[in-house]
Amino acid sequence: MLESSSFDFRARHPHELVIKLSKSCGFDRDREGRTAYNLSLDMYRTFAPLKQTTPTMAIACVELAARLHNRNTDLVSDGGTGGIIYKKWSTTRAVVMGG
Repeated sequence: MLESSSFDFRARHPHELVIKLSKSCGFDRDREGRTAYNLSLDMYRTFAPLKQTTPTMAIACVELAARLHNRNTDLVSDGGTGGIIYKKWSTTRAVVMGG
């Protein structure tokens, strides 16, 4: 029934994008990068992949990893001095924050 109504069953994993975004923010591969990657794996134990787009989930994982390691989150938030521009990934700050 869902398939006939064009429901998309393909899963788009955010893992590669998490790595790319972590690098663009200048985060350490073994600290923030690994934490963000592990968060992206753990996310599949929730309903987040059904509710959000791949870039939104990846950005959220990178920001959470930065917060867990007490890094500057200006690098992650849109309009900051670094890496992630939300408009490029077709998302907004409100969506990333879960609103």
